[in-house]
Amino acid sequence: MEIPSDYPDALTDELAPFGFEFTSVTPGEDGGTNILFEAEPDSFVRTYPELGIEESYGDAWPPARLQLWLRFDSHGDPIEITFEVFDLLAWAASVDPQLHARLNTMEDPAEQAIAVGEAMARTLEQEPAPADDYFE
Repeated sequence: MEIPSDYPDALTDELAPFGFEFTSVTPGEDGGTNILFEAEPDSFVRTYPELGIEESYGDAWPPARLQLWLRFDSHGDPIEITFEVFDLLAWAASVDPQLHARLNTMEDPAEQAIAVGEAMARTLEQEPAPADDYFE
């Protein structure tokens, strides 16, 4: 199954509020498809400083762009949705099985794009973990 031609547009609508811009659709390994969205690093970390993205790069900060990858197998099924330090499929599986189920299928591509936007919003809006006296 090929990725529907209007799917990148649906993703763009869902991801634009977070500063992501559509970059490309490219062939993936084993006949799959990769979709790339990018964000400008400095403005992104100013908006979401609590995520620790800048710190994750250390001395290599700033990269040219921050990248959100969506990878699909040759059947058109999602196999990876990652943004920098976040694996959205794994995150959703651990916190919201229903959202994970929506992310993990292309049965309804428009609904899957909405789920990507929801997962990104929830990931970006996470409260920082409370400080633990053990680590202080």
